[in-house]
Amino acid sequence: MAISHPNIRSWLLLLALLPWATADAIFPDSREPIALEAASSQFDAEAGLLVLRGIRISQGPFSISADTAEATELDFSDSTWDFSGEVVIAGEGASILAASAKLRFRDHQLRNTVARGDPATFERAQTEDFRAISGDARTIEYDHQQQELVLSGDARLLDGTNEVSGSRLIYRVADGRVMAGSDEGDEER
Repeated sequence: MAISHPNIRSWLLLLALLPWATADAIFPDSREPIALEAASSQFDAEAGLLVLRGIRISQGPFSISADTAEATELDFSDSTWDFSGEVVIAGEGASILAASAKLRFRDHQLRNTVARGDPATFERAQTEDFRAISGDARTIEYDHQQQELVLSGDARLLDGTNEVSGSRLIYRVADGRVMAGSDEGDEER
């Protein structure tokens, strides 16, 4: 059974009270309230699935916007959010643009982001601690705890003067290290 919710103020209030993501170098931590805006929402109680259209979720400098989002839970204790249609994930000086993205939350923390596109793109502006870097691939996965960005499927990373390409690239954000490997295994080159 689907229930439509044209006014989602109750969802906004609930989300504003919940903790969000952990700190990391690409998408920094923020202790500010979460804001959720959507043009419309629908809840399927039988499937336990919330569908939001024209969605934008933000907290401090971190935001996610998309044409559509589906969520399994609203409390972020153990939920998966699927975004589709012009997905933009942005943090302080960094962004991922994709056709679709899946964000995994556990214990009220953003644990994993998987973005897909043809291609999906990643960009981080230069800071005092990091040089500017950009890249693209069919799939971009970011492990928020390990601070590791994995680009696979026609992957490419650029830092202004250098370019690395391959079927699979791993960028370790904390130390700025890039490794190339094959899609079939973990062999590094």
